[in-house]
Amino acid sequence: MGKNGRLVFLSGLFMLITAYAYPQERPKIGLVLSGGGAKGVAHIPILKLLDELDIPIDCIAGTSAGGIMGGLYAAGYSGADIERIISALDWEDLFSDRPPRGLTPFFEKRLDGRYQLEFPLRKGVPSTPRGLIAGQKFYNLFSSLFFPLPADLRFDDLPIPFRCVAVNIITGNQVVLESGSLARALRATMAIPTIFAPVEWDEYLLVDGGLLNNLPVDVVNDMGADVVIAVDLANPLNTRDELATAEKILGQSLQVVEVEQKKGKMDKVDLLIWPEMKGLSSTDYFFPDKMARIRERGEEAARNARPALQALKEKYSLTRSLKKDAGKPLGGGQKRVLGHIVFAGNKNIPSSFIAKLFGLKPDDVVDAARITRRVNELYSLRYFEDIQYEMFPSAEGVTDLRLSLRELPRGNFRVGLRYDTYHKLVAAAGLYATNFPFPGLRLENEIEAAGLTRVLTKVSYPTKTLNFPIYPLIYARYNNVPTRLYWGDGRIITTYKDRSFSLGGGLGFLLKKSLNLELAYELEMMNIKSQPEFAPFEPLASLKHTLRKIVVAATLDTLDDRRAPGNGLLFRGLYEGSYESLGSEAAYELAEASLDFYCTLREKNTFRLYGYWGESRGDVPFYKYHNQGRPDTFVGMAYDQLQGNTMKIVRADYSYSFTNLVQFRFMANVAFGFRQRWPDITYSPGTLWGLGTGVVINTPLGLLELIYGLGSKGLGDPNTLQSVAYLELGARF
Repeated sequence: MGKNGRLVFLSGLFMLITAYAYPQERPKIGLVLSGGGAKGVAHIPILKLLDELDIPIDCIAGTSAGGIMGGLYAAGYSGADIERIISALDWEDLFSDRPPRGLTPFFEKRLDGRYQLEFPLRKGVPSTPRGLIAGQKFYNLFSSLFFPLPADLRFDDLPIPFRCVAVNIITGNQVVLESGSLARALRATMAIPTIFAPVEWDEYLLVDGGLLNNLPVDVVNDMGADVVIAVDLANPLNTRDELATAEKILGQSLQVVEVEQKKGKMDKVDLLIWPEMKGLSSTDYFFPDKMARIRERGEEAARNARPALQALKEKYSLTRSLKKDAGKPLGGGQKRVLGHIVFAGNKNIPSSFIAKLFGLKPDDVVDAARITRRVNELYSLRYFEDIQYEMFPSAEGVTDLRLSLRELPRGNFRVGLRYDTYHKLVAAAGLYATNFPFPGLRLENEIEAAGLTRVLTKVSYPTKTLNFPIYPLIYARYNNVPTRLYWGDGRIITTYKDRSFSLGGGLGFLLKKSLNLELAYELEMMNIKSQPEFAPFEPLASLKHTLRKIVVAATLDTLDDRRAPGNGLLFRGLYEGSYESLGSEAAYELAEASLDFYCTLREKNTFRLYGYWGESRGDVPFYKYHNQGRPDTFVGMAYDQLQGNTMKIVRADYSYSFTNLVQFRFMANVAFGFRQRWPDITYSPGTLWGLGTGVVINTPLGLLELIYGLGSKGLGDPNTLQSVAYLELGARF
């Protein structure tokens, strides 16, 4: 062997020994997940594929929905874990700021479903909130999923180093979040302006990072990634022929901004996975069929990417040196002993008072579920716009807790609209204030106008904690409601104005969050507008009465939803005693009770049972008759047609949810023990009955109910049939 040959041999031998002694490090693999709203669930099949192929991910960057998926994956959740979490979510509930109704105080339950819009009062002027959704339930979800990660966490210390992108809306600059509360970071990266309230982060006010960087390839490059795998959920641009509507042109005008952002980034992507998303939208959360299609598109993209990922794995001999601890979610069952508890952000409500409301104290053993429940109870009082909790582990098994609170203005203005076939359009407005002008006082002002008129002003003092069972109250009420009277054959006698002014005061008993009782003395001055048709029934002089009476009202409300109940019950009881000994011009007593019971089976089948009992005695004026003439109480007869001194009603409804937006409904009811007394005529028809069928559509204004009913034509002719059509839309008041 010559000299040169010996040198080549020795050099090769040296390189071989060096390769074995110092093996070349594999490249650092970075994963980039784009934003996309509801389309974000398409990331899950790709994450599951990475787990299946055992491909190590060394760093992750994500924006918006991609930030959420990436944060979960980086924190130790497997692709299968994330799939279980996302599949279990109730999107409609998650996008609502309403706390669980069982935790809501009675005073707020009473207003549930009554209005469509609410405006906080800032310096006495109605203003829009910072976002349509405060995002409290997203805070709760993320905090429980990452419990008990510290709020001063370095995201490099997660099982996989992580970054998410947001935008400081004050300066317009991109902010890459790399430490702090992971729950707050994910809430910030998804804060779509005007939809979600922005997130305060030190001196920043953060919104959705997709405004500036929806596919943060540059961020994962800055983290040191040598090989970049990117998943882009952007929709393909529409063709010239497809841009035929203003909606599509507007959508594409927003997309071209994202296209411009990506220039110069894509050449740094080694493997691009681009699921086909044509025809799907970032707002498809509420459409199960579309969500299923998004998952299918993600699975299809994962299948198509498998060969490329397998080749990447073989090229660099990729394998995970240490598998992630899949199957042990961070929030699952872990308990901590509380150390210090700190309240931050409150200005008008003292920390000592908040501590009393919150209920937890040092040395209490807590887990994510217990803290979340306490936060929900605190939030349900409607003193705060949002509440975030953060953990600071200080010793083994001990952690300090910080609650960051943003107070709501002490007053708010609410607006509602409703339409029905009898009263036509009715508008409602409410002005409410709590803890004003002094702590514990509650002011309620409500007005309904147009098709009818009702005005209520009420002042009560239930205390700020709402946990003292007895409270004083005073109120004033004005009613002017058009009401019909019917002959026994179903013909209308007349429509009169049921007009009155009332003053009352008494005591309330807040026995539970679902149970309330009020006892009051009331002065009511009736002023029924004279109609000559009344003459056969009552002297015209008697249409103006001064009534002095005792009123007792009880309510038990355990419904899960007031607008469209699925489970629970609603009981209402009323006693009204008008006595000559109190100076009343009409002596009578009346009592009534109703019970609504709802039960839903297999999510789509809802059963309702309704019962009503009404009894009166004495000289009961016609304007105080029990009135169950409404389609939600008795179907098959007209509005106001079912009025009388005594009656009992039994009703059964069945509703089938065809989709989240459409419901088909069937109903049947009977009224018995009925009696209606006039000076010369008494109707006691035996049994009245009715059947109905209809469709209910969930609209942005509320439920649209179209019902066709068939039932007894009149009190004097119960066996002759009549058909009635009902249409109702909007808020319930």
